[in-house]
Amino acid sequence: MAHPKHIQRTAELLGQLPGIGPRQALRLSYVLAEKNPAWRSELARLLETFGVELSRCELCFRVMERRESPHCDICASPSRDKNAILIVEKESDVEQFESSRRYQGLYYVIGGVISPLEKNPGEKLHLRALFDRVKMNLTDGAMEVIIATSNTLEGNQTASYIERILQPLMQINPPGNGAGGVKITRLGRGLSTGAEIEYADPLTLEQALKNRK
Repeated sequence: MAHPKHIQRTAELLGQLPGIGPRQALRLSYVLAEKNPAWRSELARLLETFGVELSRCELCFRVMERRESPHCDICASPSRDKNAILIVEKESDVEQFESSRRYQGLYYVIGGVISPLEKNPGEKLHLRALFDRVKMNLTDGAMEVIIATSNTLEGNQTASYIERILQPLMQINPPGNGAGGVKITRLGRGLSTGAEIEYADPLTLEQALKNRK
């Protein structure tokens, strides 16, 4: 059956979203066609104003409401532990850890994972900026960088790549010599193989944080 061109194009665009397959994209397109005009108008207005109403934190790359400060509420908070940075794939992972209320440090959103075929993954994942961020945050005390990518093939490959990127900072002042330095850890047991952070429950995340190494 030939779908209307408008539906087909809408499905093509929706299919570019993560987790949306061709069939689901078509189904969603037809659902949108059934919505009343006021609902569609509001959705269109919200999409059109993303660039005006939203921005990214200059420190952690979280999407946030546009504000006077270039930093999000977490990065700007004086109560957060500045000596801990937790690296996650996407904004929804930050919300998961925040809901567990077991982590009080800072975050860094890399914006995805590395594909085995990618040639320059560092540019896509803001890894140069990550290196500069960690280096900037180095203090007299030991600093911990927690790599919290999902326990998938791509997530683990990304974690290994990040470790290699940050390795030179560990050699400046190795932790344990009394002068501080960078300690790199990964989430421990708690996340099953193939599990994504976004779908983990708070108890699982708490165990993964406690058992990091």
